[in-house]
Amino acid sequence: MSQKQENTTPLHNGTVRIGFIPLIDCAPFVIAKEKGFFDAESVDVVLSKEASWASIRDKVAFNVLDGAHMLASMPIAATLGIGTIKKAMQTSFTVSHNGNGITIGNALYDQLQHYSESAADIRTGAALKKLIDNRDRQDAPLRFAIVYPYSSHNYQLRDWLSRVGINPDEDVQITVVPPVKMLDALKSGEIDGYCVGEPWNSLAVEQGVGHMLVTGYEIWGSTPEKVFGVNSLWAEQNELTYLAVIRALEKACAWVDEAKNQTELLEILSHPDYLNCTVEQLVYGFSAIKPKGQFDWPMEAYQRFSGSEINKPLPSYALWIMAQMHRWQQLEEVPSLNEVAEQVYRKDLYYKALGLDVEKDDSWRLRLFIGI
Repeated sequence: MSQKQENTTPLHNGTVRIGFIPLIDCAPFVIAKEKGFFDAESVDVVLSKEASWASIRDKVAFNVLDGAHMLASMPIAATLGIGTIKKAMQTSFTVSHNGNGITIGNALYDQLQHYSESAADIRTGAALKKLIDNRDRQDAPLRFAIVYPYSSHNYQLRDWLSRVGINPDEDVQITVVPPVKMLDALKSGEIDGYCVGEPWNSLAVEQGVGHMLVTGYEIWGSTPEKVFGVNSLWAEQNELTYLAVIRALEKACAWVDEAKNQTELLEILSHPDYLNCTVEQLVYGFSAIKPKGQFDWPMEAYQRFSGSEINKPLPSYALWIMAQMHRWQQLEEVPSLNEVAEQVYRKDLYYKALGLDVEKDDSWRLRLFIGI
């Protein structure tokens, strides 16, 4: 499907294999391929559509893929060996901010109506807390799905639950379901709700099978969501190619954020090779305007792809993620948090790729004791 531009000499022999998950925020990778931004940087890229984040992780770790559309926390978890074999990974480019949401099925929503005085009670989780407190201890726990244990989805869901006094480890059951299977699991009643990226929240509302309660942006504000993650050894051995891919993605991200390009963007993403959805279904994912449900719309989504404040990989965010890992008992002792943050979130290579001056200060260093 790619629209080839002028022939150029590749930077190295063979292709660069990049994996992606069919979510709205894979858009920069797809656009860099389809609009010729990779070609313009003399990089031959093959995109590989993957079914799960675990598949992405393992294929990058074992060099089946050179890099991938990754959860912002994934290179950190892999480098530390949390939940997987220890394999050094890194990112020098943040692809997007925000885009997640928490959605519940109709059956749970109907139950919450009996424990709420307003829509706010449902959206904040206050009604859910009352429901849980009034459930019979013999009842099976409510099941919420996330896409990966070491993800913003997991941490945002847990944060949202804990704010109203729900213990995520005792009061509910949290399970992992690949993004593409979330909607079917909700329809079948296998799960009661989920935290996932778009378009799977909006699609649940649009198809009348669920209610989107809150966005990740409303929980945390603007935070990195997806990155271009790579095997660190590959990055070291192919630095020129790596930097060229970053430049192509930077141009693609700017293209994605241009309102005038949205019609073409949605048509490209709707193709079976990518998100395999109708254009109408994808519209909601790129806007704060969501399909009309039981609440006042639009919700604040604020999903963004471009600008140095978005694309620059910040070691401070790596520290924030490690704090979340520690909070939820996934991470114990780390000898040097700052060193890990710098090794994984390579801000220096972002500057090098774009020909920018490296910042002189270390203001990103968070000197907060988080108990690790």
